Amino acid sequence: MASKDESTDAMDKVRLPFSERNPNPTSSILFIHGAFMDRADWDLIAPHLPNYHLLLPDLPSHGQASHITPFSKQLSAQLLANLIRDHAHGGKAHIIGLSLGAFVAIELASIYPDVVDEMFISGLKVMPDSLRTGIGPYGLWVSQRIESSIPLPLIRWAMDGADVRRADLSRVTMALCRAMLTTVTAGDSGGEWAQPWLARTCIISAGKSGIVPSADHPEDAVKFRDIGRRGNGETVAYTHPLMRHPWNRQDPELFANAAKCWFERQPLPEGFLEL
Repeated sequence: MASKDESTDAMDKVRLPFSERNPNPTSSILFIHGAFMDRADWDLIAPHLPNYHLLLPDLPSHGQASHITPFSKQLSAQLLANLIRDHAHGGKAHIIGLSLGAFVAIELASIYPDVVDEMFISGLKVMPDSLRTGIGPYGLWVSQRIESSIPLPLIRWAMDGADVRRADLSRVTMALCRAMLTTVTAGDSGGEWAQPWLARTCIISAGKSGIVPSADHPEDAVKFRDIGRRGNGETVAYTHPLMRHPWNRQDPELFANAAKCWFERQPLPEGFLEL
């Protein structure tokens, strides 16, 4: 059995697969995708940010990084920090994270503040701690298969035209479902939702539900905002009543413009309401 030092050395050599766009701009943005997705989930956003150097990795157990297991937000943060040090201009990047990626972004900013500039994150939906055990992981596993059986045009109609993508079911394993729920449940940090972080952060809570329960939890955005303000008093939380959880696929131009406004210290586009 490998020693702890040997395991750490081996992990230091692991690198996440990633795509890179716009290599010439001086400011880098790192994107962190959601559960069961991969870097291609940002393909509608990237064209709207031509003035930024973009880094788009796959998280462990996802996409071309499916061989890097087991998934955890701690491992994800470590590997993302390495990627930023190796490839971001100046060894530091703005962060955009959605859903699971928002939880990973907070972990990254908390543990590796030296690599994080400012953050724009969305989709923080904390689940009850009880879902980590019992039938919770089975329910998530089944729900992914039910969603994949619904015709995409119907899903897109119900989601206001959001160009949602299907998960690769071959990678939606029980082990990964357990890891996902461990990451997004309230008991993941020993009773603490997160540790304060230093990065100036904008937290967005999508506000629209309807036939599909696709709204985020504004109360969770506020709680994370309050934690974040203990590290940086400029951290804020907003909602948008017309946007759904995957609004990077619903209105990619708005998503990109809102992130750009935040990073460039401009007011957010019309329609956002501060929480």
